Amino acid sequence: MTYFEDLTKVFDIALKAFGSANSVAVALENIDAPTSTETPYLAGFMLLADTEHADLGFTEQRAGIYQIDINAGQNAGSAPINKLADKLNAAFKSGAVFQRNLICAEVQSVSLGPLIVENGWAKRPLSITFLAFTARL
Repeated sequence: MTYFEDLTKVFDIALKAFGSANSVAVALENIDAPTSTETPYLAGFMLLADTEHADLGFTEQRAGIYQIDINAGQNAGSAPINKLADKLNAAFKSGAVFQRNLICAEVQSVSLGPLIVENGWAKRPLSITFLAFTARL
């Protein structure tokens, strides 16, 4: 079993599908992001906590955050970013479950961070707090 790869891919695949469905570019970790501020894009990052051993129903669990930075040109205003945040909130809503192989991840909450303007970009981080577990065989 590839725990870290599968857990990251659980959200990466869902984010790529979201990007395709909403015609927005997606840059995953270690993949170049668009450089033109004319092209809004989403960037996904996995932030994991320590593993906790469990007993009933699953073998281990891990809490974490999948962060999605919503990026747009700084002169576009906050509306395009906030509209994408609303769509992401609906796609990754609290209680939603994503699965890959034996890894299941349940969204606990979704929160939106402050708007940061830097180098011609406006960025707002959206944090998806989740609890992941492996199915007991």
